[in-house]
Amino acid sequence: MPNQTLVRCVALLLPLFASFNVACSAELKDFEARQYKDADGNVLLYRLYKPKDYDPAKKFPLILFLHGAGERGNNNTAQVRDALHWAREQVQKDNPCFILAPQCPAVRQAFALYGTRKDFDQTYADYESSAGKWKTYKIALAKLPTGAKSYLSLVNAGDRGAAAAAPSSEFRNIKIYEEGSPAAAPLDMRKLDFARRQGSGKLKLSEDGTTINFEGDLRAKAPFEYTVAPKSFLEFEFRSGAQGLSHAIALDSDDFFDYRWANMDWSAKKGSAGRNPSTPMRLTLEVLDQLRTEYNLDDQRLYITGLSMGGYGTWDVIARYPKLFAAAVPVCGGGDEALASKMKDIPIWCFHGGADPTVPPDRSRNMIKAIKEAGGDPKYTEYPGVGHNSWDKAYSEPELPKWLFSQKRAEAR
Repeated sequence: MPNQTLVRCVALLLPLFASFNVACSAELKDFEARQYKDADGNVLLYRLYKPKDYDPAKKFPLILFLHGAGERGNNNTAQVRDALHWAREQVQKDNPCFILAPQCPAVRQAFALYGTRKDFDQTYADYESSAGKWKTYKIALAKLPTGAKSYLSLVNAGDRGAAAAAPSSEFRNIKIYEEGSPAAAPLDMRKLDFARRQGSGKLKLSEDGTTINFEGDLRAKAPFEYTVAPKSFLEFEFRSGAQGLSHAIALDSDDFFDYRWANMDWSAKKGSAGRNPSTPMRLTLEVLDQLRTEYNLDDQRLYITGLSMGGYGTWDVIARYPKLFAAAVPVCGGGDEALASKMKDIPIWCFHGGADPTVPPDRSRNMIKAIKEAGGDPKYTEYPGVGHNSWDKAYSEPELPKWLFSQKRAEAR
């Protein structure tokens, strides 16, 4: 039988532990839900944590937190889970700061035509007439974000886990033009490079290049420069032989079929930065610029951290904008080693799990090695035996907040 005195002591202490836990914890409601839309119609959802004792007469630091791939979406909540580390009372009591936590969208912006999954814009989808018959579509491209585009994307997605027949579809006589302009000739797709692909399916072009046929699960992108205006139209014919998850078409700006913080191939052994920042990252930096005018932020104490996909984003941003952030904490990500010289003067503390099966530890090791060879002095902590989730350990390092908030840019951007 347990000691009665001990039982009574525990009963008395439990409420104290509970109140201590509340005092040391932050919640979703502490992060204000916001939305940003740029001039072309691109939307970014984000949350903003404001210091409890914010005084506009004083300057406050800000942490930009970039979540991992699993938190992508449009609920504007999932991305806060790991940002809570920085809103804890243990951090905020000594280092009150803003926390910007954007949410990377999950689904590409495209026009659905057919399929069992309704992921994309449904304005032109026709689930009755698309099976086996050619149908002409005239799509107002301005229904999705306008502006400069870099790729023509075609989707013939199948359910990889299903026993159903492989999806098939055809596109032909694709034309892109401005309303009121002379009739455009169909694209000669023999001149387009559809080397960027996802899926195991195959594509075949007709002899004259006006028709492209898809068999099996495949998404294909070809570089195609075009600036979408309010009166831009996309016209083509489409038919599907066997219905898949989704059949869609788009003009878009990003290098990959999904949204990510950095236009970089996660499966590659070495980094190769995309030509431009990804759309979600560009929008995030525009939000940051807005916040710098809305609040009295300390431009010399802007910090960035991210995990997994966000780790890639962290490396990508500090390479592109080396004078923006006072310090960076990339966790289980990777970057472009060729750009190490641009990052050598930035205080960096990088973390990775030594047994990470998702992002190989070499991605971080190689970045640290390259920066040191370029003359930098980054910190690196690797946790032996730890898998992909190294961020819980990293963000719980007792010295990390002290190190981070002690960093200050000599000159603001």
